[in-house]
Formats: sequence, C-alpha cells, structure tokens
Amino acid sequence: MNHFLQSPSLGYNREFNHQLFQILEAWFNLQQASFDYLLVLLEVWLKTVEEFLRVLLSLTENGETIQHWQQLLQMWSQVFDRAFAETFQSEHALQARGSFLRAVLIFRKQQQQLMAVFLEANNLPTRSELDEIHRSIYELRKELKSFKKAFAESQKTESDRL
Repeated sequence: MNHFLQSPSLGYNREFNHQLFQILEAWFNLQQASFDYLLVLLEVWLKTVEEFLRVLLSLTENGETIQHWQQLLQMWSQVFDRAFAETFQSEHALQARGSFLRAVLIFRKQQQQLMAVFLEANNLPTRSELDEIHRSIYELRKELKSFKKAFAESQKTESDRL
C-alpha cells in the first residue's frame, strides 16, 4: 500500500481508520489468494477436458462407441478424479490452498476487529461482550437447574418423612 495511507491518523477515528486500512490490506490479499486458488481449479478443469477428449478420440479410433449417457458420465468422472488428485497433490496447489485459507482467516479476524471498533465507538455491545453475557446466562441456567434439583430432592425427603 501507499506510504501515505500508512501514515498515522489523528483524532477520534484514528483506531477505526487503522482497522479500516488493515481490513483493506487483508481484503486485497484475500483477492490475490482467491485468484491463485481459482487458477489451480482452472488447471484441474483444463486437464480434465484435455484428457477426456483424448479418451473420446481413442474410443473413436478403436471403433468403440458410447452406449448411454451413464457410460459417458462415468468416463468423465474417472478422468476428473484422476486430474483432481494429481493437481491437488502438487506443491503448487498445496501452497495456493494454504495461502487462500490463511488469507480468509486473516480477513475474518480483521473484519471482527473493525466491527468491534465500530460497535464500541457507537456504544453498542461487541461480540466479546455478548459472548460473556451468553456464558453468564448459561452458567446461571446450570446453577438454577441444580438448585431446582436440590429443592425437588429436599421436598421429596420432607414428604417421605411425613
């Protein structure tokens, strides 16, 4: 990114602007990683079409014909599975997949951080605050359930005594 965009900002929106630039950078990285991953997928399809046409040409040269569409589909599936396995086992495909997943996770993290800054600036509850409230409600429900159980047992022993 441009050095001007990375210069420190001032004022009330400083943290929000910083997070905004962070998410923009993460978004650009995600787009690049996505494009690289799509190229790997395109490679699979190109290999499949090329190999499938070779198989069909070989059949016609041998005088064989395809009897029904299921046979054609089965041939396509076998060729696609082989091309997919070969491509996705390559180092290049592993790198592209890893970069894509890493970029998605970083973008998601940046997105959450930006949203937290926005929510805090507007006096709205953040995700962590809501998570804490949910955790408290869960614990209170467990505690209430155990109290109800203890109360029911004490009522039962009281009625057994009488």
